[in-house]
Amino acid sequence: MKSAGLAIAILTVALISFAPAAESAQARPWLCRDKPVFSASSPMRYQVTREAGGRRWRLLLMSFDPMGGHDGFTIVHSRDLSSSEHRVGGQIAAGRYFAVAQYLEGGEWICPGYSQLAGATPPGEIAEVCYGAESTNCAVKLNVMPTNAGASPGAQ
Repeated sequence: MKSAGLAIAILTVALISFAPAAESAQARPWLCRDKPVFSASSPMRYQVTREAGGRRWRLLLMSFDPMGGHDGFTIVHSRDLSSSEHRVGGQIAAGRYFAVAQYLEGGEWICPGYSQLAGATPPGEIAEVCYGAESTNCAVKLNVMPTNAGASPGAQ
């Protein structure tokens, strides 16, 4: 009787441990090859625009510390872009950020085939980054601006 109860307990723990996640696997942006970087010495605000329809995307901002995180990267901010949201924004502290947007496909978060920091950032912006699932279609666009007029942008 005791062995049957023990077997049931072990089986229950095993099933819970190996059950698939209800929504999707964890995003792992540190594995993406292209990680555009931007920085500023004062707080920043950002706006993410996703083209209508299509995939669900997630924006992840990371910092780099060779002694911490995953491969030295630590996620410091993330924002989901559901299929009903086409534009979201927020604020982030001063610092240096590596920006990755991933899209959900088949329950997995996928690194985009294209991510590019704009060569000529528009006046008044710190950075403009474009992400596309397969190509340069810019399915998701990240714009980063200073939170005040006196901020000194410093895109890297």
